[in-house]
Amino acid sequence: MVIHRPIRIKIFAISLLPVIALLFVAVINYRLLNSLGQSAERIMSRNYASIKAAQQARQVLEENRNLVLAFIFRKEPGIINNLEIEALADALAICRQHIAEIGEKNIVEALAEKYQYYKTISERFALHDSTPPTQEFMNLTAGIIADINTLVDLNERGMEAAEDETHQLAIRAQRHSLFFLCATIGLIILLIYWLSYRIAKPIRQLAQSLADSRQGGNSYPYLPVRSNDEIGLLTDQFNSLFKRLHDYDTHNTAILAAERLKVNSAEEARGRFIADLSHQLKTPMTSLAMSINLLNEKRERFPEERVAMLLETAREDCSRMINLLNELVDIARLESIIKPAVREKIDVSGLIRKCLKPLEEHAETKGILLNIEVEPDLPPITLDSIRFPWVFTNLVTNALRYTEKGGGIVIKAERRHGRFYFQCSDDGCGIEPRHMPYIFDRYTQFSERDKVGTIGLGLAIVKEIIEQHGGDIIAESSPGQGTTFTFWIPEHLEEFDAKSTAGR
Repeated sequence: MVIHRPIRIKIFAISLLPVIALLFVAVINYRLLNSLGQSAERIMSRNYASIKAAQQARQVLEENRNLVLAFIFRKEPGIINNLEIEALADALAICRQHIAEIGEKNIVEALAEKYQYYKTISERFALHDSTPPTQEFMNLTAGIIADINTLVDLNERGMEAAEDETHQLAIRAQRHSLFFLCATIGLIILLIYWLSYRIAKPIRQLAQSLADSRQGGNSYPYLPVRSNDEIGLLTDQFNSLFKRLHDYDTHNTAILAAERLKVNSAEEARGRFIADLSHQLKTPMTSLAMSINLLNEKRERFPEERVAMLLETAREDCSRMINLLNELVDIARLESIIKPAVREKIDVSGLIRKCLKPLEEHAETKGILLNIEVEPDLPPITLDSIRFPWVFTNLVTNALRYTEKGGGIVIKAERRHGRFYFQCSDDGCGIEPRHMPYIFDRYTQFSERDKVGTIGLGLAIVKEIIEQHGGDIIAESSPGQGTTFTFWIPEHLEEFDAKSTAGR
């Protein structure tokens, strides 16, 4: 079972929700604090700047007025030269740049017009006019100061309104922050409870199912898998355990029935094989006896061609009986495989050449090239010196049987990765694909028996001998393209024997 939604991912995902809620509260608080900051900034940058500039302008006007009064009463012309005109212009310019309240623009524009006239009168004082407009200067100064006072009052009221707004905004921000904080705490509590419930529920159900399951007997419960997390994996493993226990309980009874069925099937197949073999042996024997009797009684009256045909028929019948008798020998060999084997160190190259030496003459007679390719300097190998040669004998005999004149057979041996690999290849008629899955079965019969012999028990013997040596064999064949048998055995047969003994 593959875990798609682990518990740790679920916990992490659920834990993200309070984090997201806290981030949301932080964003709300940030926006509220930003609004408070903007409100305070508006008070400082607009109203306060206008009030400060207006106060500076009023101070300049009062100082200029005092200088004019000193000029009138003291008759000191030099005093008039100290009138501040530019400072008044700068202060009014600041007021013009920080218009924030309704009606403030009109006041600032009126101050600008009066300033121009004020500047003209001030310049007349600086030129030491014989009849300076003192009364007019005083009235204009009083009017400008009155407008400045109005401007200050307007901005002070604006500051008070902004302060009230800021206060209300702070109260609202405090209330919202408290609300969202309480909501987040409640959400975290609910999520923790829900998460603990969701984690504990399947564990409790699993424990209850195990407690309710009946002990003993042949019936085991199936626990439904309700999630794709570690708890679902644990439940699935319990189901697998119960299944293995069920299989183990039924195996002991089923294996005996299967073995009995296997033995009965093998005995039936063996009986059919022997009956068929007896029938096949009777047919060439009858044909051989008939050919010999005809030659014995009527040889003088038969032409040479007839005699030669009868002799060829007799030779073919003898060859077929030899093949059938070899099947009986294979049966004896198959039965003897179960007996203990004697193993000894053997040179691989010498073993192969010794096994194939009796078959070289047969290969030459059929015009088949028998080639042996053994890797040089192969170390000795521990083998059953009695039975393992049957492997090469049976494989090469089959290859000779199914290879036509002019063909070739190659035997290879090499050592790779702690194993000895052997290969027997021919370019004969090959094996039909429908027969390939059964070529290593006991008592397997093929339709080609009547033509060139039979695969018979030879390959079953080969496979069992190789498996007794801890190896395996595979076959590759295509009709008309030959057959290749590849098998291997471990280099150290003692290790395989130790493992086999331990397994038993």
